[in-house]
Amino acid sequence: MKLPESHAAETWQVDVYDGLRRRQACQYGAQTRTAGPGTTSVELACVLRTVRAWSEPWANDPLPGTYYVRLTALKLSADDLGQPVDAELRVESKDMGGAAAVDGSLSEPLVPGIASRPEEESDDSSSAVLAGLEPEDGWTSGWWSDRWIWTAAGGALAALAGVFGYRLTRGPGRPRQVPPGA
Repeated sequence: MKLPESHAAETWQVDVYDGLRRRQACQYGAQTRTAGPGTTSVELACVLRTVRAWSEPWANDPLPGTYYVRLTALKLSADDLGQPVDAELRVESKDMGGAAAVDGSLSEPLVPGIASRPEEESDDSSSAVLAGLEPEDGWTSGWWSDRWIWTAAGGALAALAGVFGYRLTRGPGRPRQVPPGA
């Protein structure tokens, strides 16, 4: 950032948000810096964690798609309000390879506010619609699924483990206790 020629001490911060407007933590880099009086420029940096195409939206991993950068003046004197600043943004991407490598394509990039609409219904491309996002088989994929088998098998194993644990801690058969005086 290029600052005005005369200014007081200023603190600036850069924040990066993914397509779901979740703030992404910087892996390293000077995300916040203070420019002393008379400093002509300040450089901020934020290096994100690796963006993976298979990342899930519910996880807090950086998602493929659109990103937003917010530049904020944290500490600014009243005299410096309204002064022009020039900001330059440089974005770089590295091919990580290895475990992060996939075929290099995204099935559906994450862009906020835009939903897919079936081709036969799309007459106006400027409007975003949320209809038509339901999967073919519905949200439950029918009544019967593999999850029922795994749930039943897990329940049966848990019941057997409970009976075995009870028998193990109880020990071999105990003699019947007769109350005293009987």
